[in-house]
Amino acid sequence: MSEELIPKKEVLRLTGISYGQLYRWKRMGLIPEAWFVRRSTFTGQETFFPKEKILRRIEEVLRLKEEKPLEELVKLLAPEVIPTEVSYPDPLALSPIGAEARELLWKAGEYSFPELVALAGGAQALRQGALPGEGRLLVELLRTQAEAFRQPTGLAAVLAEKTVDREALVIRISFGVLAREPLALDRDTRIKVRLDLEKVVEDVKKALGGGTSA
Repeated sequence: MSEELIPKKEVLRLTGISYGQLYRWKRMGLIPEAWFVRRSTFTGQETFFPKEKILRRIEEVLRLKEEKPLEELVKLLAPEVIPTEVSYPDPLALSPIGAEARELLWKAGEYSFPELVALAGGAQALRQGALPGEGRLLVELLRTQAEAFRQPTGLAAVLAEKTVDREALVIRISFGVLAREPLALDRDTRIKVRLDLEKVVEDVKKALGGGTSA
């Protein structure tokens, strides 16, 4: 699934930030390197960004920098900065997870940051119509891929369903996939849920840090 791109000069015009601010935030990690997309145009090489992500991120930085220094925002927003000391006792109290994820819990007691991200992925799948068993599939997938949380930009966590029709016997199999966009799946596979892993990681970090998450 391709994202709508927006040129750099349009980003600067819409947000009111300067060229210098944009690249300072890039150097700090507030805006991921992967969002700077170089494309050929009739005027030469230009820089584009994923529109929804860049505009949302700049809005967040402008809002939050009134409350926190930029160095703290790096910990909150930079995708590769993963909390290592998090031990959280009540996952259901975090807004990206919520009470509807109760049946996705697999233990009592403290949950680490990667485990919270896995639960948030499963909870979002439930909100998008997945069955509890399908939500657990995504939770188990994400729990085994925690190292990917350090480079989540462009990664999609997908719940897919494949239909196999053999000799009048129709079987539907649900499975999870974690891969970089664009995904290439065979024609017999239907995507039921697609999650932007970077957004899931960001939402959990903001919930833990006291920020708001969408």
